[in-house]
Amino acid sequence: MLTRIDHIGIACFDLDKTVEFYRATYGFEVFHSEVNEEQGVREAMLKINETSDGGASYLQLLEPTRPDSTVAKWLDKNGEGVHHIAFGTADVDQDAADIKDRGVRVLYEEPRRGSMGSRITFLHPKDCHGVLTELVTSAPVESPEH
Repeated sequence: MLTRIDHIGIACFDLDKTVEFYRATYGFEVFHSEVNEEQGVREAMLKINETSDGGASYLQLLEPTRPDSTVAKWLDKNGEGVHHIAFGTADVDQDAADIKDRGVRVLYEEPRRGSMGSRITFLHPKDCHGVLTELVTSAPVESPEH
């Protein structure tokens, strides 16, 4: 079912400043960056390591692009910090259906487009002991896009 920790999402007010912190403090570099208009965020994926299933683990830094986005509302309530954890899966559709059958609310009827062309859905944090949980099926990544 779930194969790895795909990424940990971190909400921030200033993406460039936060990227610089992770670069200067830990030596992490931006592997990919994009603006996701649907979710109202500008994001940077910092690659941490490769994984045995051919995927990778990342930190995903998220800066809202509009005040009505989910991340902007979360920042207003909680301030900067860990926003969610994402688990990698070969089949987000099947795993989301299986988890839903176990009584966990799945937030999207159909998976949506995520970072780097992935397919994603979220699980309700109240059903996951307070943790917003994302399921991710990664798209094949041949080379970094910046």
